Amino acid sequence: MKAVQLGAGLVGQLIAADLAKDFDVTVVDLNEKVLNEIREKYPSIKTAVASATDAKALAPILEDADIVTAGVPGKFGFEMMKTVISLGKNLVDISFMAEDFEELDDFAKEKGVTVVPDIGVAPGMSNFLMGRGAALLDEVEDAHIFVGGIPTKEVPPFNYQVTWSPKDCIEEFTRPVTIVKDGQKVVVEATSGLHLREFPGVGTLEAFYTDGLRSLAKNIKAKNLGEMTLRWPGHVEQMRLLRTMGMFDETPKVLGGKEVIPLEVTADLLFPLWKMEPEKGDRDLTVMQVEVHGYKGQDEVTYSWYLLDYFDEETWNTSMSRCTGSTCAIFARAVAGGLIKEKGVLPAEKLAHDDDLYKFVLDEQLKRRIKYTESVKIVKDVR
Repeated sequence: MKAVQLGAGLVGQLIAADLAKDFDVTVVDLNEKVLNEIREKYPSIKTAVASATDAKALAPILEDADIVTAGVPGKFGFEMMKTVISLGKNLVDISFMAEDFEELDDFAKEKGVTVVPDIGVAPGMSNFLMGRGAALLDEVEDAHIFVGGIPTKEVPPFNYQVTWSPKDCIEEFTRPVTIVKDGQKVVVEATSGLHLREFPGVGTLEAFYTDGLRSLAKNIKAKNLGEMTLRWPGHVEQMRLLRTMGMFDETPKVLGGKEVIPLEVTADLLFPLWKMEPEKGDRDLTVMQVEVHGYKGQDEVTYSWYLLDYFDEETWNTSMSRCTGSTCAIFARAVAGGLIKEKGVLPAEKLAHDDDLYKFVLDEQLKRRIKYTESVKIVKDVR
């Protein structure tokens, strides 16, 4: 079978390498230098220079593809998705777009294709597991995600290191946050709800609301619903200070006699402080807890899943990039292999009721040494 990966970034390369184990893979990007590096690193992978939003250029590349995977900058994500659908190809995607991808659901059904969007760790596995918990209950009271990609140890002065764009991380502190409280959607400020929480094998982390629910806010019917980001203690107060100073503003300002965009300056200043350098001993971990609480018949039930994953010494890949890329590749196999047959744009929470798919996904994760531990707590006959 043939797979085409759109986007040759770090995670895109990991998706392609995973699929190359049993697919004929082509990676598409506009950056010829990166494509050359991919060919040297992965000789079996083919490459092609094209834009992910150029239907004319993509058509011959995708012509005989059994599955398309994608990881492009969010600002191009919606157009990329629309382009792939227009070409009649199934798509599994990690591009974090601002637009509502479910607006393309009817178009995908019309073209007879399956699209699984936002399928990394969070969003992605977080959606799948929350959807699984909701599918197993008759009524959902509370559903929450706690997730963070952090260094294995606190790194002063921010107690943080980053494996992706600093600007993307800063957005977590500026975007208004949608949560569900008492059955109603509510918009709160990023970093609201800040508190300390214990996580097995990690210790005490600070948790705070960020805008991560996305399609879950619409598709999971719960009394209370939210996603919280995790960081080492002390990080949030420093970021709040920078936010209050206007250092995350995107409107040009005259500072020091020159017009600058504060966010651009801040990102440039933070990058050397936050840069993760594995060759110097830096390591990351991914921690996630998904909890879904409610009722099944007369019983009160809580389903929870826990992930604790570390930098992979064998492949020299960060935990976050590996967990993200692996999930995308696993769902791509599920679509290409016919395990997911439904047509349309299908966020992962809408797929989680399928027992065979659930087993396949968790088994495949475990094959890659990524373990999601499920636990169930039942209080009998409370109603």
